Amino acid sequence: MGVPNKKLKKLMLTIGIALGVYAGLKYLLPLVIPFFIALGLAEALRPWALWIQKKCSFSVKGHRFQLPLGLIGGILLFGIMIAAAVLCYVAGGKLLSEGKLLLQDLPRFTEEAKQKMAEWCMHLEEALRLESGCVLKWAEDVFKNLGSQAGELMMPYVMGNSMAWAKAAVKAAVLLVVIVFGTILALQDGDEIHSYFCRSAFHQEYVQMGRILKVIGAAYGKTQLLILAGTVMICMGGLFLIGNPYYGILGLVIGLLDALPFIGTGTILFPWAFSLFLGGNGGRGAVLLGIYLASYFLRQIMESKVMGKKAGLSPFLTLAAVYVGIQLFGILGVILGPLGFLIIRESVDA
Repeated sequence: MGVPNKKLKKLMLTIGIALGVYAGLKYLLPLVIPFFIALGLAEALRPWALWIQKKCSFSVKGHRFQLPLGLIGGILLFGIMIAAAVLCYVAGGKLLSEGKLLLQDLPRFTEEAKQKMAEWCMHLEEALRLESGCVLKWAEDVFKNLGSQAGELMMPYVMGNSMAWAKAAVKAAVLLVVIVFGTILALQDGDEIHSYFCRSAFHQEYVQMGRILKVIGAAYGKTQLLILAGTVMICMGGLFLIGNPYYGILGLVIGLLDALPFIGTGTILFPWAFSLFLGGNGGRGAVLLGIYLASYFLRQIMESKVMGKKAGLSPFLTLAAVYVGIQLFGILGVILGPLGFLIIRESVDA
């Protein structure tokens, strides 16, 4: 057998790198992700911490004293966490009040839905010349069976996974502690960490990986967060315009659905708008369709402009990377898929 040609060598190299990236993201990344987050937070807080350290420095008998950089960073980090907690408390209170109102109105919505379903079934029976009440009885049986099956499926999951939820809560608390103290230590020992990576034999690989992670953070991560925030604001604003009293909680839910691959805002907005049109409320239905179009164009513009320029990922490649990532890593594949694709591409082209 002859010596493999250049294309075959590159194919074998690509396969090897892809397997290495998969193994790294699958088994190594969960172990080091808290420290990556801590390093990222430390780099984000460093300019502010250095500015505060410079402003708060003082001299005594010719000796200059400065506050430790880690202490300043810790205070900043805790301040940000407290501000985020207050914001979540205020927003959570608003959402809880809307959720309580929604639960109170749920019986009324259920009764109205039954009446609408009865009207549609009656029209269908008249159009098809069927026995009166047969379609309605069939529809009620279907929904009743669906409800009982959903309850049977959900109860074992909820009861059987209570211990898993408790373990997940403990792991989340430990992760938060590690990230907080890791950020403080990374700020304090930033120069030593930087010199260590510069002396390492894998310095070039570290630089390349850092550049890729920066692209992911600045392009993909930032873009998705902006799209999510923009979509939530569009949904909340549109629902507020039509006078929906649950605009906060519904806008948040619809916006979060848009962040999930292959679902989008149309999952809720299309059936909702269709029911409004059938009920003779075309104005509100048109507003819901406008919400969908606005969120759709927001995503298309942001992904094509930002992702295309910074990360070099077209919407098609992004969709493909997200799909493969979900198949390999579950819901985290939304982030790990594009990350792995960029690592493979940059490593092969290097």
